[in-house]
Order: sequence, then C-alpha cells, then structure tokens
Amino acid sequence: MYALGVGASMKLPKDLKFLYEGSSDFSCLPTFGVIIAQKSMTGGGLAEIPGLPINFAKVLHGEQYLQIYKPFPRAGKLKCEAVIADILDKGSGLVIVLDDSHTRRQYDVYTC
Repeated sequence: MYALGVGASMKLPKDLKFLYEGSSDFSCLPTFGVIIAQKSMTGGGLAEIPGLPINFAKVLHGEQYLQIYKPFPRAGKLKCEAVIADILDKGSGLVIVLDDSHTRRQYDVYTC
C-alpha cells in the first residue's frame, strides 16, 4: 500500500518488486524508513510525555531526514528508540527535535 501511495505502479515492471510480495526481488522503498519513525510520535512516544500535552490535529510536520546504514531486511523485527534531542521555544509554539534510531534486534545493527 505504501508503495502505491508514493507512486509505484503495477503497470511498470520495474515497480513490481515493491508491490508483489511473491517477487523474487521483493523490496521495500528506501523511504519506507520514515513510516517506522511515526510510531515514536503517536503510539506511545510524544503522546505520553507528562506535562507535554500535544494535540496532533494542530501539529505541523516541519521536516524529516533519513539516513540508511543497511538495507531493510525482508523479514524480522526492528527495535525502535526515540530521544528528544531539543525543544525550541518559538513564542507561539515550539519545535521538538526527535532522534529516532532503528536496529535489527537479532544483530543490534543500525538500519536507519
């Protein structure tokens, strides 16, 4: 679904490896790593910090950076950790800078 949402097409043979799990070259798009980081903001991350009430309906996503160290595995589990690197007071709002890291559980190797 993600690959279709960002423009992969079943009409293009080169895109089938991103869409069909039965492909011998099945892969996820490199940008898929940004989806993993969303959990730290919504599912138990920023949403649960005491004294920091966040209304996600009023949040503006400013920017995101992804550095990939190793290819994403076709299967397995990732250990995801987020750290608040900085909080900047902007007067009418604030900027929260998060550092997310994702490691392969079985190898303790950074993926992104």
